[in-house]
Amino acid sequence: MADRGRFLQSIRHRTRSGRYRPTSAPDVAWTPTGNSRERAPIEDPPARFLEELEALGGHGRRVENYKAAGEYVLSLARERGAELLVRWDVEELERLDVDVPLRESGVEVAVWRELENFREVVAKTDVGLSTAEWAIAETGSLVIEGGPEKGRSVTLLPSAHVAVLLADRVLPAVPDAIAKYAADGRVPANLTFHTGPSRTGDIEMTLAVGVHGPGEVHVVLVG
Repeated sequence: MADRGRFLQSIRHRTRSGRYRPTSAPDVAWTPTGNSRERAPIEDPPARFLEELEALGGHGRRVENYKAAGEYVLSLARERGAELLVRWDVEELERLDVDVPLRESGVEVAVWRELENFREVVAKTDVGLSTAEWAIAETGSLVIEGGPEKGRSVTLLPSAHVAVLLADRVLPAVPDAIAKYAADGRVPANLTFHTGPSRTGDIEMTLAVGVHGPGEVHVVLVG
């Protein structure tokens, strides 16, 4: 029993407020309560999002247009020596106009609609390319909706995940995203919050990155 007591005390010590902070996000609950302290307003959500993403170990870039976003994707694929990139079948990614340049660089491009054996293909993919419905400035998170043209494995199985979205889709905090869905009166069946590279820790809080998902996360904000 004494060993159990020391074990629990160690957990309480390591996880108490302010002791363990994996990101620079405020040390408060997402859901406001009567005891939550007042949070300063986020004046520039895109800038704050990129800051939080970097704190999580992710990579972010803000660019002027979709052409520049496509150049970022092309440069990343070349730097990583990628052989296969799988992307969602959505209009926003068509605007990148990057499929042909990638293939000319020796990177095979597969579009989600073309994949019959998607598990086999995506499992050996170097880069997964998607959009995101929203981004959360306060936590550096992406809000991702899956669907027929938007297979979730593209965001989970490749070693690197790249998300491209408009800068005006960055919301200040998680409650703002929840309010968007409440206003629409719908919540998608496949809705996930992705916060930085995949990470897991053992009982001693030794952190391992990329075990259960992408070890690299890149987000390109357009506009």
